Amino acid sequence: MEKVIEKGLTDRRKLFILYVLSAYLVNIKSLGEEEAMQVMQEFLENSCRNHGYCVKIYESFIHGDLQRVRSKWLKPVSLEKLREKDPELYSLIEKTTS
Repeated sequence: MEKVIEKGLTDRRKLFILYVLSAYLVNIKSLGEEEAMQVMQEFLENSCRNHGYCVKIYESFIHGDLQRVRSKWLKPVSLEKLREKDPELYSLIEKTTS
């Protein structure tokens, strides 16, 4: 996970946030909302800098998702389930972490 945050992704950033990153930061790493926002901004900046993928993702979207995963105690989607649910995102994560 830390490698993906550090390197960013070439595409599908919103889905990565929805399926994995928000739940990982809030319910696995136990970060507060401000800290989680900083890590997500770092991820988005790295995606832009390293891959030229700079389409804006609004803070309201991120705040809403952080609240969603916190209120429902959601865990990140496993790689196994991600491979079934979204093979393209799974492939991007695999490429980034290898």
